[in-house]
Amino acid sequence: MSRYVLIASILIVLGCHKQAGFVYQVPQELEPIVQKFITEAQMRGHTITISNLIIQYDYSPSFQYCAVSNIISSRNDAQKIITINGHPCWLNSAQLETLIFHELAHCILGRDHDMSLMPKGYPKSIMYTGDLTMYSPCVYALSDSCNKAYRRTYYIDELFNPSIPVPAWGM
Repeated sequence: MSRYVLIASILIVLGCHKQAGFVYQVPQELEPIVQKFITEAQMRGHTITISNLIIQYDYSPSFQYCAVSNIISSRNDAQKIITINGHPCWLNSAQLETLIFHELAHCILGRDHDMSLMPKGYPKSIMYTGDLTMYSPCVYALSDSCNKAYRRTYYIDELFNPSIPVPAWGM
């Protein structure tokens, strides 16, 4: 009888074991942003290791998004794939960082979209869809009022701690 229990236990363990053949493949120009995401997490007390990530470009005319993630999960039992529009929808490095951080938050942190707004009407989270200008500098610096770079710290803090209070500039 104990032999059957042992065999059944082995089959259950082997049947539940996930394949470890994950791929890490990030375009060279995007690797510094992924590393910055890991560094920003560490600065806020989170240890993140990313070994199952593919970031790829899609140049097809039918791809209508700036980027998409194949999964919303912090679990590491699936290959995580971020597909980015090959026809850039960002205007500067801050907007590209916002886009990549947003997608990494889906597939690494398990964060879903958050469409809530601050009292002044600004997005409360980097997980807001369709706004890459949250902490962007001015594209055409005609005045200081369009420079939102001072907001970056809040949005990155909120990325790793969604319960952070709204800053004074958002009240």
